[in-house]
Amino acid sequence: MSDLPVGVQGLDARGTVVAADYARDFAPLVDQAQTGGERLRLLFWFGPSFERITLGALWADSRLGNRYLSVMDGCALVTDIDWVREPARGIARWLPCPMRVYDNAHRDDAAQWLSQLPTRDEPSAAGTAVAYLGGTAGATLNLAKLLARRRFRL
Repeated sequence: MSDLPVGVQGLDARGTVVAADYARDFAPLVDQAQTGGERLRLLFWFGPSFERITLGALWADSRLGNRYLSVMDGCALVTDIDWVREPARGIARWLPCPMRVYDNAHRDDAAQWLSQLPTRDEPSAAGTAVAYLGGTAGATLNLAKLLARRRFRL
């Protein structure tokens, strides 16, 4: 994404997101931050052209999470899709950096918020482990709640 404030990196999920997308688009951002001593302020956009994400992509994100948590100053997830928003809220509670969820109409607000975040210290190994495990559990629980609500509404 090229229309973001200086210091904010963005990923635009389109169509079906697969593991190769992580290797091609997200991993280089993490590698650059780690090798260059930089920090990441990431905007993840699951906009109107997003369709689905594969289990392989979720696994790639999980594996990459061990590396990107240590270089993140903040994260904003932008989408109108409930099954993406709810797990993200579960993850946000556990991250060692601030994370907010925005709807598509407020994508510019999300980018502005990220651009104003202070630089954070790298979390401890224990903090990263807690974020990783807690975030995974939180995402799973929130997704299960969403599915249960939908099932019982039918």
